[in-house]
Amino acid sequence: MAIFNSKIKSLQIANRGKVRDIYNIDDSRILIVTTDRISAFDQIAPNPVPDKGIILNKLSVFWMERFSKIISNHLTGESPESFVDKSEISEVYDRAVVAKKLNPVPIEAVVRGFITGSAWNEYTKNDCKVCGIKLPQGLHEGNKLETPIFTPASKASLGNHDENISFEDAKKLVGSELMEQIKAVSLNLYKEAYNLLIKKNITLVDTKFEFGLNTNNELILIDEVLTPDSSRYLFRDSSSPQKKFDNLDKQFVRDYLLETGWDEKSNLPTLPKKIVFQLSNRYRKVFSLITGKQRPKVSVVMGSESDWQIMSFAVEIFKEFDIACEFKVLSAHRMPDDLYEFAEDASFRGIRGIVAGAGGAAHLPGMLAAKTTVPIFGVPITSKHLNGEDSLYSIVQMPKGVPVATFAIGKPGAINAALHVVSTFSVTDDSLREKLDLYREKQTKMAKSMNLNLGGS
Repeated sequence: MAIFNSKIKSLQIANRGKVRDIYNIDDSRILIVTTDRISAFDQIAPNPVPDKGIILNKLSVFWMERFSKIISNHLTGESPESFVDKSEISEVYDRAVVAKKLNPVPIEAVVRGFITGSAWNEYTKNDCKVCGIKLPQGLHEGNKLETPIFTPASKASLGNHDENISFEDAKKLVGSELMEQIKAVSLNLYKEAYNLLIKKNITLVDTKFEFGLNTNNELILIDEVLTPDSSRYLFRDSSSPQKKFDNLDKQFVRDYLLETGWDEKSNLPTLPKKIVFQLSNRYRKVFSLITGKQRPKVSVVMGSESDWQIMSFAVEIFKEFDIACEFKVLSAHRMPDDLYEFAEDASFRGIRGIVAGAGGAAHLPGMLAAKTTVPIFGVPITSKHLNGEDSLYSIVQMPKGVPVATFAIGKPGAINAALHVVSTFSVTDDSLREKLDLYREKQTKMAKSMNLNLGGS
């Protein structure tokens, strides 16, 4: 479910930024929650992008851990869930980190490998100079620079523009020695990331880093690192003979707004569902390409915690076929608002199938189907009094036009529902089809071995 503003009452909020909400834990630690807010032109759009915050958070952690040999970061490694009330865990799960409380350096450390964005505007208006750096004449927008350049910016308050400044002016703000260190580290981090990403057909155009100082005045990497919000990425499809590049960052939103004729002086409009969907797909794609991991494609949902003993078999099938899945409790009767929000966001989050298990009245699969076009695969859970027959009838008797694929009661149904999802996905996934063929061959061998066990011919 998308989170626009986090709601954590067990901790005191310290600040809400464009995307992140910061809470005080104690004198030395803070909780940083990455929301699903999307900003452009220093404004926040009124509607969120589902899963965006989770992806940004996981990407930042990925890069900080990779860069740990170059520079220390602000992560403590502690679980965010242990610092909030049990009812607030969904507000922090996968989208929050516990971080050290540091003194932030009031400089954005920007590294550019290509001439674009504000650098291009400055280049054309300032005699081929960017942040006081003289660049060759005759460059065109998007040209790769001979060597990456360090172009600091002064940090602005929420709603205002960051301002590019010269390296000399940055020195005056924070000190010469510190700025020399920030420059060297930033260029090193950019080089490390660029070399890794180019192997994945991703070009890191530019990015920004932020730093803080601990009580010993040691430089520490903070905030977000190499996310689609803080960086420009271009992806080259290696299968394309034309080697076309695709933009993978939120420049997509900026371009959309400018194409609509939006007046930058007015508030950002609500983004259409189509744009949110396309943006979500871009965030998911860059996450997968960089980390090699997939965001969940399948959701396994159940009406109560007790249903896990059955629905866990579906999860095991997805693990066996290496299909990224998530699992959660969504009671149709006790959590209707959460259920509807989940269903409405499912498509935007890239969910391609929902396996839903419920017992008794078993309204969960049908209510999900009523609120999303994502295929629903219903699993009747054995009930206390009617052995699951009531669950089966509740799920299978859907009105015309609102389909739910319904399976057997209990464990066989959970397994078959998951396998049906696998089979559906395999139609357009050759590697998955091969895995499914091997699974079927294994089943055949097991069946044939029964004759040997019985001593038959």
